[in-house]
Amino acid sequence: MDLMAQLGPLAFGSRLRRLSDLISKQAAQVYESFGINFDPKWFTLFYLLSCRSPLSVTELADELGFSHPAIIQLARELENAGLIVSAKSGKDSRKRLLSLSEKGQALLPELQKIWQAILELNTQLINNQRHNLIFGMEEMEETLAQEPYLSRFKTYFKQKQLDEVEIIDYDPQYRELFKTLNLAWIEKYFTVEEPDIKSLSNPEGYILANGGRVFFARYQNEIVGTCALLKESDAVYELVKMAVAPEAQGKQIGRKLCQHAIEVAHQLGAKRVYLESNTRLAPALALYKKVGFYKVESTSSPYQRANIKMQIDL
Repeated sequence: MDLMAQLGPLAFGSRLRRLSDLISKQAAQVYESFGINFDPKWFTLFYLLSCRSPLSVTELADELGFSHPAIIQLARELENAGLIVSAKSGKDSRKRLLSLSEKGQALLPELQKIWQAILELNTQLINNQRHNLIFGMEEMEETLAQEPYLSRFKTYFKQKQLDEVEIIDYDPQYRELFKTLNLAWIEKYFTVEEPDIKSLSNPEGYILANGGRVFFARYQNEIVGTCALLKESDAVYELVKMAVAPEAQGKQIGRKLCQHAIEVAHQLGAKRVYLESNTRLAPALALYKKVGFYKVESTSSPYQRANIKMQIDL
């Protein structure tokens, strides 16, 4: 059983490493058959120095795309094998310049013959495959150069989290959760005010009866977030009572609630959605900006804590 083959894309990096190790091992046997002590992993650095030297560690790292520690390790091994030498730079004594040693220069012609044969054989092997491995690697390198893997992973994982969050409409069985979720953040940062008590104690009468909407976020069968649209007019709604349980934060739940509320407001014919918040709530404000809200001049508010107003045009 080949576990890596079964894992497929999950073991992509490990399988490349296994193939690299296999090729290196068999290439080492080629050098051994000629009685040459030459590790295949030395090839690129040794080859570059054979074409252009002396070069510094930084120059080698930039040219080959290796890290400085990797270049230093390879250089140390090549120097121990007597194939390269290092010397201080005349301009900067802290800088070491690497070049082929006399032994390396003497060995070069024989290595070049072997490399030419390896090039021809590798070309045959690659051309005989259904898919050109070199082209595939070049495409992958270009793709990762355009956007690093970590960045791609974060974007994908955020979307995956969004997909796992279900937004549902108001259900009376969750009335107490609507209140509990909101009181948690209000009491943490501010003082509960009269409008809070009215809306949280009676969402049916304060929000729904006037044409508003209340939403809940369900994640792994648990209600972990909520928000509401308070109707001001047919064209204007206010986004209110946005709350996400502390243990569920960081899972894109607030973002999905926001996006859903905006979409519903648009379907209801709204031209604008606004919200009131406080500058202490930096993460929340950053979220609102990401989904399209922008800061506008504040107006009279029923909440003493409100010191910033934002809106989005639909």
